[in-house]
Amino acid sequence: MQFNITQKTFDEMLASLRKVLQFDTIKSPAKENMPFGEGNAKCLNFVLDLAKEMGFETYNCDNYAGHADFGHGEEIFGILGHLDVVPVAEKGWKASPFAAEIKDGYLYGRGVLDDKGPMIACLYAVKQLMDEGFCPGKKIRLIFGCDEESGWGCMDYYAKKVKLPGVGISPDGDFPVINVEKGVCHLLLDAGKLPDGLTVNGGQRANIVLDECTAVVDGGIKVYRKADSAQSDINGDLEVCVKDGKTTITAYGKSAHGSTPQVGDNASWKLFKALKALYPDDQTINFVCDKICGDFYGESWGLPLQDAQSGKMTINVGFLRTECGRLLLGLDIRYPVSYTQNEVLEKITQNSPDGVSFKVQGRHDPLYVPSDSKLVQTLLKIYNDATGQNAEPLAVGGATYARALPMGVAFGPVFPDDEKVIHETNERVSLDRLRLMTELYYQAVKELCK
Repeated sequence: MQFNITQKTFDEMLASLRKVLQFDTIKSPAKENMPFGEGNAKCLNFVLDLAKEMGFETYNCDNYAGHADFGHGEEIFGILGHLDVVPVAEKGWKASPFAAEIKDGYLYGRGVLDDKGPMIACLYAVKQLMDEGFCPGKKIRLIFGCDEESGWGCMDYYAKKVKLPGVGISPDGDFPVINVEKGVCHLLLDAGKLPDGLTVNGGQRANIVLDECTAVVDGGIKVYRKADSAQSDINGDLEVCVKDGKTTITAYGKSAHGSTPQVGDNASWKLFKALKALYPDDQTINFVCDKICGDFYGESWGLPLQDAQSGKMTINVGFLRTECGRLLLGLDIRYPVSYTQNEVLEKITQNSPDGVSFKVQGRHDPLYVPSDSKLVQTLLKIYNDATGQNAEPLAVGGATYARALPMGVAFGPVFPDDEKVIHETNERVSLDRLRLMTELYYQAVKELCK
C-alpha cells in the first residue's frame, strides 16, 4: 500500500516513543502534585512538552491527565489514551521492560501497545497533518490519562475540569474497530474462612491473568507428600517444597489481559486443585475450586450470562490474599451489554454460599455504538481499504476511554492475526505494524476531521 506517513515522521515518532517507554509508569504512591506517582507525572510532562514543541496547544490537568490541541472551533474530536501501564513480571523478558530495545524488528517494552505506542503514533500522525497544512473542520484533542489501568481516577478528575469531546476514538483496543465493549466490574470477593494454618497469596491487579501464586501450609513431610501427589492430576506447573515445618505450594501460569482470560493460563486454578486435595471437605476451598476456577464464563457459578451483541460474560481471578484468616480474591468480571451491574451482583449473591461477601472496587458501564453509524463505518472503510480485508466491527470485553464519550469507539492498535501480548511478559510490536497503525490513525483523523 501507499503510505502517507513519511520515513522522517516514522523515525521521529519511533525515537520519541522509545524515550516515553523508558518512564516507569506503573502506579506508585502519590507524592505532592503527583497523584499517581513520580513516573506518571514525569512521563505526562515529557509528552506534553514534546507536543508543545510540535506546535500543539497543551494543558496539564494537575498531573492527573493532560491534552494537546490542534485546530479551532467548538466541536472537538477526541483521541483518548493513557500513559500508565500494568506491573511487570520479574522473569521472562527478552528485553528489559523499560529499556525500549529493538530486537529482530520488534520494539519491546511495557506500554508499547497498551497504550503509549498508539498514543505517540496518533500524536505524530496529527503532526504530519499539521506539517502538510491540513486545516481541520473541528478541533483535534489528544487526551493523555495516567490511571486507566487502576480505576480511571485520571479521567474522572479530568472530566470535572474539562468538558469531554462529543465524539472520538481510543487507540487502546483492536482493529478493525470496536463498537461494543462489555460492562466491567472489579470485585474484592471475601470467599470465606481458610483452614487454620493456611495462607494464600499472589498477583497484584484484577485485570491481569494471575501467572504465579503461592499457598503456605503448616505441616512438613506428610503435607508435602499429599500436595506433591496432587501434581499428577494437574497440568504441571506446580512446585512443592518443605522448610521449617511448613509446606509451600507455588503454581505457575501465563499472564494475559483480564478481559480475555481464555488467552492466558491462570495459576490460581492449579493452586486450588492442589488445595482441594489437601482440604477436600473445606467449604471455602471447594467453592473457589469448583465454582470460580476452571470456568472462564461463570457457568459453574450459576452465571451463564450472554447476549447476541457481546457474547458471554467472562471472569478472571487476578489476585489472591489472606487477611485475618479469610481468603480474598480480586475478580475482573466482563458482562454482556444487555445486563446491568446490579443484575450481575444479584446473581453472584444468589449463587454463593452464606458468608461470602464482596465490594465493588471499580466499574464501567457497557459501550454500544451502532455498527451503521458514520463513525464506525468510516473507520471500518479506512481499515478495509488499507488492508484489503472485509472485516466487521468487534465486540470485546476490554474497557477503553471510548466509553467516556457520548459517541466513541476503539480503533486499534492490535491487528486481528497478531499474537496477544498486551499485559503480558514481552509486550512488543513489530516496526512494520507500528508504521501501519500510524498510517491508519493519519487517515482516520484526516477523514473524520476534514
